[in-house]
Amino acid sequence: MEMTFQPTPTSIVNRVHKVFVEGSNDEEIDPIVIKELLRINGLTQVQVLVMGGCDNVRSAAQALFHEHPSYYFLIDRDDQDAQTVESYWQNFPDPTTHNLLIWRKRELENYFIDPSYLKFSSFLKVTEEELRKRILDECHRRIFLDAANLTLMATNREVRRPLTGYFRNLEHFQSEAAGAQQLDGLSALAEKARSVSSLLEKNAVKQKYSEFVSELSGGNLPLQYGCGTWLERLSGKEIFRGIAGPCFKVISGGGEILQGKVQNKEIAKGLLRLPLVQQPVDFQQLVELLKTRVGSIF
Repeated sequence: MEMTFQPTPTSIVNRVHKVFVEGSNDEEIDPIVIKELLRINGLTQVQVLVMGGCDNVRSAAQALFHEHPSYYFLIDRDDQDAQTVESYWQNFPDPTTHNLLIWRKRELENYFIDPSYLKFSSFLKVTEEELRKRILDECHRRIFLDAANLTLMATNREVRRPLTGYFRNLEHFQSEAAGAQQLDGLSALAEKARSVSSLLEKNAVKQKYSEFVSELSGGNLPLQYGCGTWLERLSGKEIFRGIAGPCFKVISGGGEILQGKVQNKEIAKGLLRLPLVQQPVDFQQLVELLKTRVGSIF
């Protein structure tokens, strides 16, 4: 008996909701946190998958959006400015942003170094006052290093901006010499060279660095809570790692004291069990956006 293949309708394929996050495997904190957040809030039908680094996730978002409008993509903020980040949240879903969302904080772990959230952890073994001091001390240690790294990230982003004005007229490319002449006369190349040179000029780099230090600290050194963006924009990954051991105690079901990445993930998962209204605003908004999407695509 001859079998005929019936292609799966696009409408059915697109019912599969997937969130792609940064990470090299499913055991990293990003997929674990997002899976737990969605599970607890009734979105188990949304799959969470890792896709490497930020550039991989962004490229996939651009490539897959039109065929898979029920695929969503989450990346770290890194050095990006607040206005750019906010536009993705305000316009989601939007074909021009490819169902991409950017955390409002530098890294996912930044949500887990906020003492106003961490204080509710059942694993906390120190007072809230000591917790706040530990976080502040770790941030003090990192501010100048992280400001320098943000400077490099921002400079790299500017340098990598693509050239515009590609050639279209075949009549101008009848020989190798003709092609070389067209390239030699391309103003965009000269403008790019000037732009890159300007970005990498020592004073320009120092100025950008100074701007990051000022933004992070709010103009106040030593750092103070409620002043500057240091809690949101320093490396949450490193700070969470630095405070977890001294401030928390997690014991496994077998009585073993957990440490390192395993401990950090359990601290995060424990906090996610709090009511949604007690979660960071970005977590709340992500859940609501995905509930709307799941309910609107049939």
